[in-house]
Amino acid sequence: MKRSRLKRNHIIQLLLSILTVLLIGFVSSRVFFRIDLTTDNRYSINESTKTALQDLDDIVYVKVYLDGDLPAAFEELRRSVLETMEEFRAYAGSNIQYEFINPAESEDQKTRNEIARQLVDKGLNPRTIRVEDKDGYKTKYLFPGAVIMYRQEEVVLNFIDSKASGRTAVERLINDAQEKLEYNFLNKIREVTSVFPATIAFITGHGELERSQSISFARELSDMYSIKLVDPDEYIYALRDSMRLKYDAIVIAKPRTRFSEKDKFIIDQYIMHGGKVLWLVDYNDVHMDSLARKSTTQAIPIQRQLNLNDMLFSYGVRINTGIIQDLRSAPIPVNTAAMGAEPQFTPTPWVYFPVIAPRPIHPITTNIGPIKTEFTNPLDTVGRNPDVEKQILLKTSQYSRVISSPALIDLSIINEKPDPQRFRSGPQNVAVLLEGNFQSAFKNRLVDDFTENTFFDFKEKSKKTKMIVVSDGDVAKNPVITRNGDQQSLPLGSDKWFEDINFSGNKPFLLNAVNYLTDDNELVTLRGRKFELRLLDRQKLRNEKTFWRALNIGLPIVVMLILAFVFHFLRRLKYTKKSSQ
Repeated sequence: MKRSRLKRNHIIQLLLSILTVLLIGFVSSRVFFRIDLTTDNRYSINESTKTALQDLDDIVYVKVYLDGDLPAAFEELRRSVLETMEEFRAYAGSNIQYEFINPAESEDQKTRNEIARQLVDKGLNPRTIRVEDKDGYKTKYLFPGAVIMYRQEEVVLNFIDSKASGRTAVERLINDAQEKLEYNFLNKIREVTSVFPATIAFITGHGELERSQSISFARELSDMYSIKLVDPDEYIYALRDSMRLKYDAIVIAKPRTRFSEKDKFIIDQYIMHGGKVLWLVDYNDVHMDSLARKSTTQAIPIQRQLNLNDMLFSYGVRINTGIIQDLRSAPIPVNTAAMGAEPQFTPTPWVYFPVIAPRPIHPITTNIGPIKTEFTNPLDTVGRNPDVEKQILLKTSQYSRVISSPALIDLSIINEKPDPQRFRSGPQNVAVLLEGNFQSAFKNRLVDDFTENTFFDFKEKSKKTKMIVVSDGDVAKNPVITRNGDQQSLPLGSDKWFEDINFSGNKPFLLNAVNYLTDDNELVTLRGRKFELRLLDRQKLRNEKTFWRALNIGLPIVVMLILAFVFHFLRRLKYTKKSSQ
């Protein structure tokens, strides 16, 4: 009887266990969830990314050229890419397909070279590394990137920033690549699947930045948007037609000549109908090239010349004509060689080039690097329109001051030791975000016959919209140099004179600004994502390598032996008691 009851209990327990496993499997197949216990949410993806993946209507195929015998750091990157792809598939289902390819798999050198040439032609950047093996060191060529295909279209994604300094530690490069994986993949998927991408217009016709000076910014935007150059030329429907806006946002980058009243009206009514604007406007005309020929130049105010002050004032911003000096500043080259010797240029801080360290007060300014500005003006918020919210995005350092304009810019100040007591004006506002319903700059300025004419569709109060005003046009200007008689545009944030100096914040700030204006908030969030880099102490690792190896190998064995001894002792004790009974 006792054996029969025991057998029945065992069978019931087995059936219950099988039923529980089946139930868990059924529930888990119907209810999807993941738990990320990392402090920086390293293994979680953004809600908007999930939505974008779920909205895919066809297969996106990803070829990842990161496989084979990889160094440890790149093996970590491969694992991160694999995890990202698996996470994407969890939400996109079969609409995300991927494979990992080893471009150096062939034993034939000629075949490997041909594959490498094809990948370079596609746009994948090779990376040369030296690895240690039993015979010494050897050079390997990796292609850390992917080709993303959708129907007949394909785009290339390089994981490693090709503009990164050659002295940057590989661990830092890999960590930066891991931080940007979700953003880069989502951005490229949007690019390859978008049939009608949003359109951004760069306004021209008023002395704005030349194409060679803004091409880096425009190229970065072109990965996400369709880019147009538009001269309003006083045509009433240059930015909109009678039914809709022609452009999702417009960029006004450092105008130098007058805006006519008609062009202002065109921009004003674009805003009133819901248009978004990125204003990059400064009110002084200064030519740094003049300092290469003589030690002084003039800063001339062009506030009246531009004819924009009343317009910006009506929206809630006033740009002042003063010039900011800041002890936290970018350098210019100064010849420090002895008289008669070959020139030797040394980077020397130039207080007219404030470098701004953005604070994480808004997604636009979160986790971005230093931003270089040139001859920047301070700005203020004005007006009491309760329908407009204003938030300062960028400020100079506390060691700033403002000098009046017109001003004499004298190169000799670099020979003076800056006195902090003279730079006590505190942080100066440089960029502001305005959101809400704006008043038209032409309210109460037009006759009734005009405002009531349905052809013009005049609005004196805007739909809910937003704009960003930056009191420096040079923030979007990439350096242009002359090599072998040809002009060459450098990447945005590069320094014109020193290759090892880079201002990493200019590009992400501007991209974030446009993304935010066009409601691509998920790109702003993902671009600001940061992972904590947890590096091993290499010296400590070398010194304690034997100990940790012994501990990792020996401790499990010792634990198992102790458990076996305890189990054996308890079993022996149990059956000794039964036999004595």
